[in-house]
Amino acid sequence: MNKNFYFVWISRLVSILGSSLTTFGVSVWVYGETGKATPMAITMLCSILPSIIFAPLSGIICDYFNRKKVIFIADSVAAITSLLLLLYLMTERFDFGMICAFNFMNATANMLDNNAYQASLSTLVKENGIKKAGGMNQIIDSISSMIAPVCAGILYYPVGLKGLLMIDLCTFIVAMFIFIRVPACAFSESAQKKKEHENIFENISAGFRFIFSQRGLTLLMIFYAMFNFPLNVSNSLTEPLVLSLGSSFDMGLVKMAGGMGIFLGSLFITQKGMKYSYSRSVFISAMATGVSLCVIGIRNNMYTIILGEFVFLFIIPIANTLAGTLWILKTPKELQGRVYAARSMVVKGTIPLSYLLVGPMADRWIPMFLQKYPNACKVIQVALKEGSLNYRLVYMMAGMTAIIIALLFFSQKDLRHLDQN
Repeated sequence: MNKNFYFVWISRLVSILGSSLTTFGVSVWVYGETGKATPMAITMLCSILPSIIFAPLSGIICDYFNRKKVIFIADSVAAITSLLLLLYLMTERFDFGMICAFNFMNATANMLDNNAYQASLSTLVKENGIKKAGGMNQIIDSISSMIAPVCAGILYYPVGLKGLLMIDLCTFIVAMFIFIRVPACAFSESAQKKKEHENIFENISAGFRFIFSQRGLTLLMIFYAMFNFPLNVSNSLTEPLVLSLGSSFDMGLVKMAGGMGIFLGSLFITQKGMKYSYSRSVFISAMATGVSLCVIGIRNNMYTIILGEFVFLFIIPIANTLAGTLWILKTPKELQGRVYAARSMVVKGTIPLSYLLVGPMADRWIPMFLQKYPNACKVIQVALKEGSLNYRLVYMMAGMTAIIIALLFFSQKDLRHLDQN
């Protein structure tokens, strides 16, 4: 580890803290205006679409241009988007289409920023520091998840979404002041070839060609694509489930518990030596993730939600760091950006479907099923107790699906022994 990495790490921490305040505030605002799960799922869908639509192009940009400039421009665009949203809020109107448009623009900038940063890890740190760097990146998520939700829950009613947006803009200025201290040469290798392919379509496909040439990496990519589906079906219901039981402050407590889980999980994977192989550890983490989702849905009270959210988000940074380390170690440096963008496009490709299904599932299909089949409803009520069954059943189904997917994929030898190939 070196000072350049720490400067970048601190700047990202400050920036993401501010962005987390805005994300929390928008979620509470949209739910308060609509009172439905479907609009919240659609706003989350708008946040993930850029990672699918523009991922191949972002990979080329990250490999062929200096990544410091890419990060700076992307963060600046995100700040401008927040400023535009603040100006729109001053008109005192609620147009759901406009909110989706702002989310899409902001997510596009954040996607490019994240891709450039992830592709820079192999040059910012030495090979033996990659796992530690990945763990420290997860710590950023945990700190923002612990501090931001509680602060936003406390500040939301006094200052509103406008006040949270102003804080977000201030954190951007502080973060960029720290970020510009890092020299541009720390983000890209001087010997890196910038014109490896002349044809843009060959450039886009380079990442996919490399992945599909490695069966283990192909299986890992498809596994995460399918595994993300049940995870995001359930994850998009956290706010509606908690807000149906309590207030924004309660949601802040749940988010803080999840943030503590991420923080402790990130510390664990950063400091802990590897007892098992990376691949086997990913499998164990995936199984535990499915169990934690079932815990969230098994009872209608805040205690089980907090416990399940803590365990769920304790495991996620461990699995992400292990899988991310595998990808970096198996990918040539000159292809880091394109390979990361290609796998990100596929892995996140199932997320829009999960967001599109979760709203109708929770708001219409499950209530209709429970009403149409009263005997089945009684059995479910005996097993899970009454209250918010439309949300909690989604968590139970998602957890069991995640366990089945993990068992099916890790029965493949090429995936179980990926780090040994």
